Amino acid sequence: MATTKDMAQQVLDKIGGSSNINQVWNCATRLRFKLKDEDKVDIEKVKNIDGVMGAQFSGNQFQVIIGNRVSDVYEEIDNMVGNQGDGNSEDKQGIVSSIMDFISGVFTPILPALAGAGLLKGLLAVFVTAGWMSPKSDTYFVLNAIGDSIFYFLPFFLAVSTAKKIRTNEYLALVVAGTFMYPTFMESFSKMSEGGPKSLDFLGLGFFNIPFASYATTVIPIIISVIFLKYVYNAVKKVMPSALQLMFAPMIAFLIVIPLSLWLIGPLGNGLGALLAGAFTWLFDFSGLFAGLLIAGLMPLIVMTGMHYALAPIAITSLTTIGFDNMVGPAFLISNAAQAGAALGVAIVTRNKDMRYLGISSSLSAAIGITEPAMYGVNMKMKKPFVLAIISASLIGAFAGWYGLKAFTMTGLMGVFAIPIFANPSGNMESLIVAAVLYVLSILLACILVVIFRFKEEKPNELITEEVNDNHIANNNEESAIDSKATTVLSPLKGKLVPLSKVSDATFSEEIMGKGIAIEPEENKVVSPIDGQIMVLPDSKHAIGIKGDNGEEILIHIGIDTVSLNGAFFKDHVKVGDHVKAGDLLVEFDREAIRSKDIQTVTMIIITNTMEYLDVLPINENGEIFEGEHLLSLVK
Repeated sequence: MATTKDMAQQVLDKIGGSSNINQVWNCATRLRFKLKDEDKVDIEKVKNIDGVMGAQFSGNQFQVIIGNRVSDVYEEIDNMVGNQGDGNSEDKQGIVSSIMDFISGVFTPILPALAGAGLLKGLLAVFVTAGWMSPKSDTYFVLNAIGDSIFYFLPFFLAVSTAKKIRTNEYLALVVAGTFMYPTFMESFSKMSEGGPKSLDFLGLGFFNIPFASYATTVIPIIISVIFLKYVYNAVKKVMPSALQLMFAPMIAFLIVIPLSLWLIGPLGNGLGALLAGAFTWLFDFSGLFAGLLIAGLMPLIVMTGMHYALAPIAITSLTTIGFDNMVGPAFLISNAAQAGAALGVAIVTRNKDMRYLGISSSLSAAIGITEPAMYGVNMKMKKPFVLAIISASLIGAFAGWYGLKAFTMTGLMGVFAIPIFANPSGNMESLIVAAVLYVLSILLACILVVIFRFKEEKPNELITEEVNDNHIANNNEESAIDSKATTVLSPLKGKLVPLSKVSDATFSEEIMGKGIAIEPEENKVVSPIDGQIMVLPDSKHAIGIKGDNGEEILIHIGIDTVSLNGAFFKDHVKVGDHVKAGDLLVEFDREAIRSKDIQTVTMIIITNTMEYLDVLPINENGEIFEGEHLLSLVK
């Protein structure tokens, strides 16, 4: 597995370098880029980077799916990009894309806090329901304060993340949130039911009445207010002398923004949130079966587009206004479990050892709530398992909607560890038990469907391997002996065969890039081993990537660390996009000059899409080979 630094550098190289980046950030499993020129992205090369699960354009974002290591890769990219990734994008984008991008940027930074606090609240509900802890104990008081803090003071967290997203001062935004949450307003709101005043007559004008309202756990009011703050603050600074801006610009912005937010934006935001929550409540009341089927079934497609971040404020508002979430939490839990089950089914059915390992590992990842490795690396790649996972989630989701499964808090990752959030704080264990059962059923149903409607694999890997090898021996390694399902790769140069395991570079010797063979060259040229298109040819000219007409993807890497020569001693005869025939001259190089620099010239021929084949079989691993001789067999 490539290091996070190597992955970061390769991603940057394939998307046009750091100078092509307007903005970069990450969510739980993927890197998200806003780019200046999307045409500079070579999406196929990005997908082929070791450790990358997939890549796609969504709206005006370019997304690279990494999985569990995404935060580490992001840190490396952030260090490499520096200030170049902070510029404003001038690209036009659709309204929906803009909204999704904005919500994603606001909620992604606070996901770890939501995940930890939400899980703690769920576990406390389980402990109380099971009688393991008294809700009146001092221990419960402290733990509940920890779990409840982010939800109660959510306006503070959203003020900071919103300010960072729209690039305005976070501390000014915190003043807005602090006023919303000021104890006097909160206490006055709580006393309204006791006959206390319902509003403040600001400025004594009679119409500027600021209503008392609770903004604890709210989402929409603070986000809109911080956006309003940015434009007012910037406008004030434009008309104010620079010598006065430090003190007077913030003060004037506060005097304009905060009263208007308390008077108009806050109440309207609360009303909008209640309206959204009510709409989804009505949908489930009208037909919980249909609503559960639709939302759970579509959840993988929603995740693929990044629109799942738009569900976060709806879930939070629902928890605040009606005390539970019967939409986002249940649908996510069931959908993620179905993806885990489908990947597990692939691991059971496949005869490809690499795919079996990936199926098991990605299934475990999806089981805890990180589904991209299973979705992109296994289920979508095999196609049918992805469809079966959606069908499974739809069926289980329909039952959950009909039953009325509810989550009573929220957490960032909806997997097995999120089941406690379905524990009813009132002490009823039924919802928790149903959630656990549906989680298991989602995994089992998807897994069973994949096993039943299995993708066709005509022969086990070991059997085909033995047959091909036996044919090689019986027919003195002649091409006519190769199994009809094998694709032939010819030798691109003359030299001595070297097993990959003996190459000094671990990237090749450990088959991280894929299976293949190495050759110590005895001539100074490389020809094409297949008919195909040139996909990769860096300025250093030390490596050539070819996509064959039959789908094979081959990397010819001349020497080890030859990239450091910056193209010296190399001459290319093709360019990216050229279509070549087997035997066409690709690159010439001076092997003696390269060796004089203490750089090895051993050349690796790697099948970079190895996982699409049952096996990659060298005809021989020792001895001499001539240009154009049969080198590898790729067995479907």
